[in-house]
Amino acid sequence: MGFWLVIYIFEHLLVNSQAAIWLSENGNGFIRMVNTLESLPYLHVIEVLLIGIPLAIHAAWGIKRIFTSKINLTSPNGIKPSLKYNRNIAYTLQRYSSWILLFGIIGHVAQMRFINEPKKVEIAGHEQFTVKISDDPQLEPLAKKIGATLQHQDNQIIATTDTPGTAFLLIVRDTFKSPLMCILYTIFVLAAAFHGFNGFWTFLITWGFILSYRSQKAMIPVCLLGVALLSFFGLAAIWGSYWIGG
Repeated sequence: MGFWLVIYIFEHLLVNSQAAIWLSENGNGFIRMVNTLESLPYLHVIEVLLIGIPLAIHAAWGIKRIFTSKINLTSPNGIKPSLKYNRNIAYTLQRYSSWILLFGIIGHVAQMRFINEPKKVEIAGHEQFTVKISDDPQLEPLAKKIGATLQHQDNQIIATTDTPGTAFLLIVRDTFKSPLMCILYTIFVLAAAFHGFNGFWTFLITWGFILSYRSQKAMIPVCLLGVALLSFFGLAAIWGSYWIGG
């Protein structure tokens, strides 16, 4: 389940990286990718079967490991050995990142799939999508480029779009106007990148793909490259949708 989730995280963050305005033609790469995904038949069934259930299984197993594992990186009372080897450090970080991901995923899904999900409305016989966002100086020029209509309502802006991808782009951009959300999501992404590829390295050993010391050592730079790529994809979406070229 963990291996499958690494593949999903790679795809998910690759799509999200296109929300960086400077990276993908004013976010049009993100819009196209999200529109393709949202047009899949039985999308919610696919999400439950291929993402929700594997994630629940992996989370349940991970919670069990959290409460039964014994971290031996430090020894506060001096009775047990303190082992500061690289794999002990990685094992400890894997356990700590589990807690970050457990609460981060719950918050992320609640925010993007329930609280801030675009509302479908029918206007003049056409299905459109609306989202509530806050105003900023760059919003109106961007809205013209991506084909969104803005209406002022109290202290908020109601954006109406023809496609779900455009609506989700505006939600992502609006979320990361907040420095606090940027910091929280940065921690979340870095934890996911490390947890995913450290787990992938362990997966390769567990399933017998890399058994010799030489092959295990050779795989470490590959996994570090994976961590760097995932981190770049995630951080591009976080900091590039508003603060850098947004």
